[in-house]
Amino acid sequence: MPGSEGEQRLKRRIGLLGVFSFGYADVGAGIYMTLGLVASYAGPATPVAFAVASISYLLTALSYAELSSAIPEAGGGMKFAERAFGRLAAFISGWSLLLDYIVTGSIFALATTGYLGHLFPVLHRDPYFGMTASILVAVLVALNILGIRESARFSSALVLADISGLLVIMSLGYLTSFKPFFDQVKIGVNPTLHDFIYASTLAMASYLGIEVISQTAEETRRAGRTIPLAVKFVSAVVIGFAIAFSTLAIGVVGWERLAASYKDPAVVVAEHLPYGEALSLWVSFIGMTVCYVATNTGIVGVSRMAYAMGKEGMLPEWLSELHPRFLTPYRAVLIFAVVQLALAVVGHLGLAADLYNFGALISYTIVNLSVIALRLKDPYRYRPFKVPGNIPVRVKGRRVEFPVSALLGALSTAVMWLMVVWSHEEGRNVGFAWLAAGLIFYYLYQRRRRASPAPR
Repeated sequence: MPGSEGEQRLKRRIGLLGVFSFGYADVGAGIYMTLGLVASYAGPATPVAFAVASISYLLTALSYAELSSAIPEAGGGMKFAERAFGRLAAFISGWSLLLDYIVTGSIFALATTGYLGHLFPVLHRDPYFGMTASILVAVLVALNILGIRESARFSSALVLADISGLLVIMSLGYLTSFKPFFDQVKIGVNPTLHDFIYASTLAMASYLGIEVISQTAEETRRAGRTIPLAVKFVSAVVIGFAIAFSTLAIGVVGWERLAASYKDPAVVVAEHLPYGEALSLWVSFIGMTVCYVATNTGIVGVSRMAYAMGKEGMLPEWLSELHPRFLTPYRAVLIFAVVQLALAVVGHLGLAADLYNFGALISYTIVNLSVIALRLKDPYRYRPFKVPGNIPVRVKGRRVEFPVSALLGALSTAVMWLMVVWSHEEGRNVGFAWLAAGLIFYYLYQRRRRASPAPR
């Protein structure tokens, strides 16, 4: 039967390159989107803002590597939170990540359109900017209904083109056009402390997205080995590229020019290099492609999260139904694509960036705390990978390895979230409204399920 237990299961079809590509695209594409926005506040300290944001990211990525390899199931942060703290914490984590993934699909569709607009300038104008972004989302919705393997192959090809292209651009830029600017950096003056904090929260948007690796864990071959390797590779490449490319950008064009070109900042850098006209076309292409892959990861993530929450009874169970032929959660893809399309049509890049931070940082804090809780609750579980910095302690007569890096990760992401709440008014208002709506829905839906238990 189509609805049988044997058929209603995600298949393990993704290898290391596919997982790396999803993770790199969702994290690595952030530099194309946020570089100009960060420069407009951090000024010459833009690379420092990216470096500060990378600390929280790296600590959290290591926590994801431990949990995803030990619990290789769809649901990611939501599943970890449930094992560690129970269903309410799991729902808060999952609901926050749904916001993150919805925004991911929209925000990177907007960034894709920004780079495409360098080739076709009319796309930078309203209403074409938002309309084009929504069309790009619609194409990926169809691709994701066809299957995760096809989606992964598409992502891998475009990610490899992006990495090779960025290496060429940075090598040429540092060798021919870079001018040191470090004497201009005076945090507290240029930029002000408030602007630097604000810029660091924007820079964090360049590093969000590592969650998508855990979302694909149930569809990853040899997840215990593949997931930690993918996290390490993604972290090394993304942090290196973000700091190196932002440093190159300020040294080549200056922060003022960069800030004025927030829709396609990487193109401006290429234009100031030798063979700038040809390179700007190339950067437009690779920026467009990697942002489009990141759009795809948003659709993959939201559908897998909704699938997992449906299976756990936190959302309507019909969301977890798989397509009878393609074995993909097509209902979840279609339902949440409507919201992604709407946000893309609006075309508000600043609001999307604020919301992107808000939801993800809540879940990241819970994930870091989950590493600690599960070390205490389930110390003997097989963990193919463990976060570094473990201190042996005794709890209730048992020897437990306390993960210091997970504690630092929880503190850093919590502080970063508080900074977002303090400094991003629109994101704060919409984010809290999203949380409130989710908690009301959860209460009413759980009460209804208890009153009318599903037949077995």
